[in-house]
Amino acid sequence: MNEAKAREILGEWFLQKDDSLYNNVRFMDWHPGEERACLDADFTADELEAIAWWMRHKGQRND
Repeated sequence: MNEAKAREILGEWFLQKDDSLYNNVRFMDWHPGEERACLDADFTADELEAIAWWMRHKGQRND
């Protein structure tokens, strides 16, 4: 998994401009700097892998 693949899988449905992940239809909520995400929907293994990649690599805030 790399950023390009994670972006392809997650797409504009989940990715936010501040690198957070959010969707209110297939509920997911995560913000950089948080260790946990809230998920309440059906996700594929590829989506879960992309979410985990995103959290690990985008989790550090630089502000």
